[in-house]
Amino acid sequence: MRRKSFAEDRCPVARTLDRVGDPWSMLILRDAGFGSTRFDQFETSLGIAPNMLARRLETLVEAGMLERRLYSEKPERYEYLLTDRGRDFQPVLKALKAFGERHYPKRRAKL
Repeated sequence: MRRKSFAEDRCPVARTLDRVGDPWSMLILRDAGFGSTRFDQFETSLGIAPNMLARRLETLVEAGMLERRLYSEKPERYEYLLTDRGRDFQPVLKALKAFGERHYPKRRAKL
């Protein structure tokens, strides 16, 4: 079942969430901001299924957040680099991090 699209919504928050509103996409963009560029790096860091990662990367490329660039011809391999749009999104992730640190701090184990 496909979710409702907000791509044409009047609200810019809704339009943005239409492109990056799922947790996996945000975490991919976070890792890209930390320097990850290759499929296996994202897969290892996130523990995401390869088919789901491939779909999310494709969506982020279509949304103009990442650029897909060939780095090896044999075998054919691609890297995913932040575009200007993807770099412009990094402060949003930093704000989410600050919010999470303040309102959802990591809980310490009870002894």
